[in-house]
Amino acid sequence: MVIGGWRGPGWQVTDADPGQGRRVREWITSAVARHGCPVDLDDVALAVAELFGNAVTHGPAGGRVLAGYCLWRDGARIVVCDGGGAAPPRVVHGADLAEGGRGLRVVDSLAARWGSFWLPGALVVWCDFGQPLRAPAADAWAWLPPVLSACPLAPAAPAAGSAAAGMLAVAGAR
Repeated sequence: MVIGGWRGPGWQVTDADPGQGRRVREWITSAVARHGCPVDLDDVALAVAELFGNAVTHGPAGGRVLAGYCLWRDGARIVVCDGGGAAPPRVVHGADLAEGGRGLRVVDSLAARWGSFWLPGALVVWCDFGQPLRAPAADAWAWLPPVLSACPLAPAAPAAGSAAAGMLAVAGAR
């Protein structure tokens, strides 16, 4: 959907499986390229890979990950949500890098800005490329709570005899 120069939001909800990372990265990078945003597609691809990897690693085992975007004439916002980890994300500096922590440092160096916040049942991590989005938070994030209500990210209690894998829900712009 394109409204007033905005495209999106677009989103997909997948299993928190590292094997889904390439598909998610290619899907978002392709959307950004089609919109013609003046951003470096390699930077976007790397940020998506890092944020998705962090969600898989630090989100609850057996959960799902929402990956999405919002695009405008001068930039792009990448959004990745998981069912919530034990601590808020932070950029790691110095000796702490030996045990991981490079992902957000990479995002911090590539993106115009990034941040995170909690919604019921989800940790939201986002980053802007190009010109940062200049919109009231109530407008920029209005789409996310209804999506998360319809597509919870925390692991569900297994139903007797059920087995679901891979893409669990797909919605939004393509």
